[in-house]
Amino acid sequence: MMVPLIQAVMQGSAGVRAQLGNPVRFFYGTAPLNTPMPYGVWDIVGGSPENLLSEAPPADGWRVRITVWGGTLTQANAAAMAIRDEVERRGSIESYNPTPDDDDTGAFGISFDVRLLELR
Repeated sequence: MMVPLIQAVMQGSAGVRAQLGNPVRFFYGTAPLNTPMPYGVWDIVGGSPENLLSEAPPADGWRVRITVWGGTLTQANAAAMAIRDEVERRGSIESYNPTPDDDDTGAFGISFDVRLLELR
């Protein structure tokens, strides 16, 4: 898969659905205008196949940046923890990032990078 399956993973998580609705408010790149909070966005930071000398790569490794936005810090944190808990069942947290700019909206953001491995 040339695009990580993060969207499907989040949709399949009861904990994430409890925070971000059903279907989950979790978007590639940017959220649509006037999306209710909390919501998450994701983007690909990097990735590479897991190369072997003897055969084709059996998996792809992805680093995905996730940013969660909420109307309050408590709301953003609860959604971020649900996403974190789901990611850690399949991969790992690579970094916690600086607080993202709210573009004068007053929203609270939490950003972190995750590492996922997807079997081909």
